[in-house]
Amino acid sequence: MKKNRWWFRLLSIGICIIIMCGVLAGCSSQPSVKTVKEEQEIQKKTLTFATGAELTTLYPLNMDPQNDCATKLVYEGLVTYDKGEIKPLLAESWEFNEDGTELTLHLKQGVKFHDGVDFNAEAVKKNLEYFHLNPNHRALKAVANLKNAEVIDNYTLTLHYDNPYFAYLNDLCYPEVLVMVSPNVIEGGNFQNMKGVVGTGPYIYKENKSGEYTRFTRNEDYWGEQPYYDEVMAKYIHESASRLQALQNGEIDMLYGNVLISYDEYQQAISMNHIEGKISNVNSETRNLAVNAGSKNLADINVREAIAYAIDKETISKGLTYGYEEVADKLFDSGIPYTDVELDVIRKYDKTKADGLLDKAGWKLNTATGIREKDGIPLKLVFTYDSGEVLNKSIATLIKSQLAEVGIQLETIGQDMYTWWKEGVSGNYDLTIWCTEQPYSAPHNFFTPMLDSSPHVPAIASLSDGEKFIAAIREFSTVDDKNRVGEIFNYLIKYSNDEVLNIPLTYVKDMIVFNTDRIEDYNFTGTPKFFDIRQVNAK
Repeated sequence: MKKNRWWFRLLSIGICIIIMCGVLAGCSSQPSVKTVKEEQEIQKKTLTFATGAELTTLYPLNMDPQNDCATKLVYEGLVTYDKGEIKPLLAESWEFNEDGTELTLHLKQGVKFHDGVDFNAEAVKKNLEYFHLNPNHRALKAVANLKNAEVIDNYTLTLHYDNPYFAYLNDLCYPEVLVMVSPNVIEGGNFQNMKGVVGTGPYIYKENKSGEYTRFTRNEDYWGEQPYYDEVMAKYIHESASRLQALQNGEIDMLYGNVLISYDEYQQAISMNHIEGKISNVNSETRNLAVNAGSKNLADINVREAIAYAIDKETISKGLTYGYEEVADKLFDSGIPYTDVELDVIRKYDKTKADGLLDKAGWKLNTATGIREKDGIPLKLVFTYDSGEVLNKSIATLIKSQLAEVGIQLETIGQDMYTWWKEGVSGNYDLTIWCTEQPYSAPHNFFTPMLDSSPHVPAIASLSDGEKFIAAIREFSTVDDKNRVGEIFNYLIKYSNDEVLNIPLTYVKDMIVFNTDRIEDYNFTGTPKFFDIRQVNAK
């Protein structure tokens, strides 16, 4: 009996040893269990945002607002603008000669384009000479006026001009069009597209999946401070309601800019759990209504003035922007050089004045239709707008109702950006939204396109003093004397106001909404229109 017990015990011990060995062997063949924190560290740090359309025009050849979220990811300019100052970027320093006709740039060394090509004076020369030939850049005098670019050494070049100009450096601040690209992607004479998206910025354009997304990966050879995120995903979500849904369900981390987000949508977003928003404390530009004085029904200044008095800007500000965008009585925001002009008249909402001016112009109200008529012809106007900017339709609809109050019938037409621009330049509109420029490019590059490429061109040609107005624009493009520049802009701004060529509406803000589980905060720069990933405080 004792022998049997001993044998049973020995057998039991052996079985246990075999089982334990099997367990240990099994454990050694499985990967170790990682903590949640370890898993997060292994995963790529990705920032995902939405755009309203594909980033298929991410080249510095046009000013497509769709690209404002991505341009600073891949591109950099020679200089940049922030908090009222022009600061070094790819050019470390610069100086003008005594008469302002030569600009010498000293470039940053050790910088490479994403394709490995050296950033140097020859690369800058090729970029600037290419931009000089681009007809879309004719308003940017830093390249349009360029006589030649002389390479002094690998990292120094001098830009030669026939005339001085007070804003050559300002033009070089444009973060979307006057940026440096690899010489390898430039195709001479082709100003529609490039051979690739290749800059010097902190991210590399890595992958585009048609209809779905564009992926950017961190530039590990970036010359500056490395950004936090390993990659950035730009997802294409066309409908604004779908973009908000994607933000709420965590499909995207953020939405940026007034092109994509209306103020109604901003309010909806910040009411969601785990979503916060910020509005920039710097105004981007002025939301402006361009008036075509060359149009038959707007040739009489009394009608143009009547429209200015009939528009209730306070309702636009409070009703469409929740008061975030302040009413604009002047064409340019305070603090922009050369724009502190004392106007002879500031037109505020006054329906009685509007009615009186229309009566004076001979447009009498047909009480049966509610529309004014002259010689049996109704007072009908066409309002065109870029349908890609979310607030434009609401503004057009509101102004339509306000003008109806004084007997003006308004047809509103939303157009894609290129159609709207082409039709505007051709003068095929009565009213249109034509915003002013950013602080670094105002007021000069609001007026310069009036020479040949803005909706104002047909209007100016119809005015009695139009030639004098055009001559003043041509003059400021060739001088750098501050006193004379100030005199010219004083005249241009007053003339525009007196002739009611523009009706400023509100000062534009930019905004961001983000998921607080992934983003702690965002700091707007002095150019809030353009998203800067280095200003994201990630969680």
